Amino acid sequence: MNKIYVWDWFVRLTHWIVAILFLANYFVLPKGSEPHQIAGYIVIGAVVLRLLWGLVTHSPARLSEFKPSIPKALDHIRSVIATGEDDHVGHNPAGAIMIWAMWALILITAFTGWGTQLDAFIHAKWLRETHEIFANITMLAVAVHISAIVVMTRLTHRSYVKGMWFQRKQ
Repeated sequence: MNKIYVWDWFVRLTHWIVAILFLANYFVLPKGSEPHQIAGYIVIGAVVLRLLWGLVTHSPARLSEFKPSIPKALDHIRSVIATGEDDHVGHNPAGAIMIWAMWALILITAFTGWGTQLDAFIHAKWLRETHEIFANITMLAVAVHISAIVVMTRLTHRSYVKGMWFQRKQ
């Protein structure tokens, strides 16, 4: 199936807000600066709103539509390698594991960053180090996510990126 599923506007909006601001915080904005903090707060808000959206929407973006399952993800990967097809609308089983992992990592990164600014933890070196460790793990997950999109696009000849651009359904 090569038809492109285009995510709803809210999913696309929150995806790109999180992606752009996480990358800006990781690569561009000075660590601990006010813009870095504001970007982190916006990321928390965007992820929380996306999770709330996933509770109320009636689309493939609904959280119950892509419950993480390692056995299903492995079966899916084997199937794609064998057939070159991915007929899932929305997240496939491997993508489900990745998105849940990324949401958790992003929230842990953001909340540990927020914690470093609280008076009770302002001098807690362990919390700053935890924040940096989770930022690095999150960046690794981002790299795996992007790599998986490239590999899946090549294996299935289906454009996964187009589903996240602002366009009409095809």
